Amino acid sequence: MTRARLPLVLASVAVVTLGLTACEKPNPGASVFSGTTSQFLRAACWATDGGYLDDGTCASAALEQAAKGASAVPTLPGQTIGISVDPVVADIGWFPVLGGQRLTETPLTTTYFRFTPTREQLPAGGATIAVVAGDDKGSRGIWIFPLITS
Repeated sequence: MTRARLPLVLASVAVVTLGLTACEKPNPGASVFSGTTSQFLRAACWATDGGYLDDGTCASAALEQAAKGASAVPTLPGQTIGISVDPVVADIGWFPVLGGQRLTETPLTTTYFRFTPTREQLPAGGATIAVVAGDDKGSRGIWIFPLITS
């Protein structure tokens, strides 16, 4: 490399390094689908430091995000509902929660889960499905999707 090119190469490396340090990873995502409708959300809050969230504050943020209505999924009792999470969420472990009740006893460590709700689980007024990343000690992230029955 010639001496004339060295400053240009060093300047390019500096710009790339500064650019990478300024980038923030987006919060992990989760998707819920039923029938032909699928909705994707990034976590309204996410514990990036490996710790746990204040569940009340995080749930409020997730509910506020869900209240905007963009994440609503139309479904019916007896229709399969699928949940997909980013691999980082599966690595941590996560629970699907329908109407305040966990659908699994232990955290899932896969990126996909599906189930078929009963009429009791999915009343006429609809319900919410929450995806809660974490374990029995606490939550690392929460996503809330309204399920609308018709």
